[in-house]
Amino acid sequence: MRFECRVPATRMPVQNTTVPTPAAIDDAATGVSLPPWARSHWRAILTLGDQGLVSVGSFVTNFLLLNHFAFDKRHYAHYTLAFTLLIWVAEFQATLVFTPHTILSPRRSGDALRRLHGSTLIHHFAVSIVAMLALAAAAPLVYPYDPEMASVLLVLAGGTLAIGLRNYARPYSFTARQPGAAVLLDAAVCVLQIGGVMALAWADLLTASTAIAVLAAAAAVPAGAWLIAKRRAFSPSIPHAVADLRNEWPNTRWVLFSGVVWNAGMQLYPFLIAVLIGQIEVAVWGACYQLAAVANPLLMGMQNFIGPRIAEAYTERSGAGFARFVYRIAVVTALLMIGPAVLLSVFATSALAWISRGQYTGHQAAITFLCAAIVMQAITFTLSRGLFALGRADLDLYCNFGPLLLLFTGGTWLTLHYGTTGAAASMLIAQLLSSGSRAFVFAAAARGDRSPATVLDPATGLRGAV
Repeated sequence: MRFECRVPATRMPVQNTTVPTPAAIDDAATGVSLPPWARSHWRAILTLGDQGLVSVGSFVTNFLLLNHFAFDKRHYAHYTLAFTLLIWVAEFQATLVFTPHTILSPRRSGDALRRLHGSTLIHHFAVSIVAMLALAAAAPLVYPYDPEMASVLLVLAGGTLAIGLRNYARPYSFTARQPGAAVLLDAAVCVLQIGGVMALAWADLLTASTAIAVLAAAAAVPAGAWLIAKRRAFSPSIPHAVADLRNEWPNTRWVLFSGVVWNAGMQLYPFLIAVLIGQIEVAVWGACYQLAAVANPLLMGMQNFIGPRIAEAYTERSGAGFARFVYRIAVVTALLMIGPAVLLSVFATSALAWISRGQYTGHQAAITFLCAAIVMQAITFTLSRGLFALGRADLDLYCNFGPLLLLFTGGTWLTLHYGTTGAAASMLIAQLLSSGSRAFVFAAAARGDRSPATVLDPATGLRGAV
């Protein structure tokens, strides 16, 4: 199964005034005309800078909350659980909406590209509405056991559309080679989010519910302005959206199922801790995870650039050349992550104690395990996107069952006996299993990418169906 691009064998690239070329898109995003060798570097710099903004907003918000809730860990535990649910929704949208968008966008142009953008926007809002209804329905079920968490779920449901639109705008900008638009969007969100949390803390109105409300409010205005500014790039049509979903579903279903299983294996740990130990330990997990995640800006910034680049590389390189390209990226990104991970392992414990006013101490092992897991995630992500580009998301799905099985067996035992440290060790083992299995299946899939429908066009250097 694969996303196919039907390109005549001798077709040459066409440039005209109605279909902007990648170079023109890059020039419009940066405001200056750059030579070809500089455009890719400039995109990478802006992409990394944008991820830095996002991470600063997230880290400062979390550290403000951690400091404010230092003596009331239940509030921070509720925020941690709610933020984990936000990650689930964002990943669900990314796998269902933006993985096919990233793969197909380099293969379309003009009206066809605008229709694709319109379809993904409709798909995105459909997912957001389903998530909103699910969260709202969960609130009354949770209320008898935890009324405060129920109110957090209701606020989260109300903010899903705004937060989701911001999460749509970012990968759209990267895929469209307009990282400058993402930088402006995220700079505005960062200022509004941090300012809102500080204002609530000063007024002594900061709770888990009001913190989630600030996230939604900070995303609403910039994301709405972005959509208005980019409206001409979209040609939404419900019939086209349904048809596109039907056409993409044979491969997208594997991407979707893979994402669901992956998130279950990686993001259920705070809920497992809550069930086995209690919400206070959830706050400890959230604090350790946020400190380890200080290494994430570099990783996620690279991922924002790597995902579209791998999709483009598949249209440019032969099977063996594409495989070597993916392996090289996996090794380089992992090596780049080792330095930040080691530094965090050394200094994060004392930083955590300072931020929490001495309430979170003695968690060195947990932070070290989580930092090592982030390094392995660099390899996992790259190989995963390589499988997606090959049209073998089904193999990616199978690789994700190992971490999920570990969660409910050894991970449960480690969490029950060693708390946050055991959960962090289980997550590291899961990443090792995931990256190892993906390396094996990607090698096999790349060797087997010999379909007659996929050839390297000697005239254009592009791959397509003949």
